[in-house]
Amino acid sequence: MGTAISPALSEPPDGVGASSTTLMTSLPTSFGITGRRAALRQLAACLIASAAGYISNGYGKESTGPVCVNLSALSPAENRQRRLDNYTENSPDPHKTCSGCSFFTAGTGPAACGKCQIFSGPANPKGRCDDWTARSA
Repeated sequence: MGTAISPALSEPPDGVGASSTTLMTSLPTSFGITGRRAALRQLAACLIASAAGYISNGYGKESTGPVCVNLSALSPAENRQRRLDNYTENSPDPHKTCSGCSFFTAGTGPAACGKCQIFSGPANPKGRCDDWTARSA
């Protein structure tokens, strides 16, 4: 006695191609192309969502201190000066911050915004620009 072979998995005999096509299309979609495409779409959506979550959480955890400058409230000349000097609210080098610059006048508290003589305006004590000069000891 021989074992029966599933019609969907066997080679169709000559001239019976139409019936085998019908059998192949009646298989569950989890085995077909539609299932793979759906799985890939779900995988891509998960990867995008996790990347977006990682990016937003990564930026949210970084403490930059107070935001001392509302750029939209500054004049175009003040904004231009800050751009030319590459001013940033959070210095990439913790040893070179506005609080250690000779042009910076500290605010009333240790984390309060101060004033920069070059910008003639507010500056973050944790900020930095290209004109940074160490305070004399």
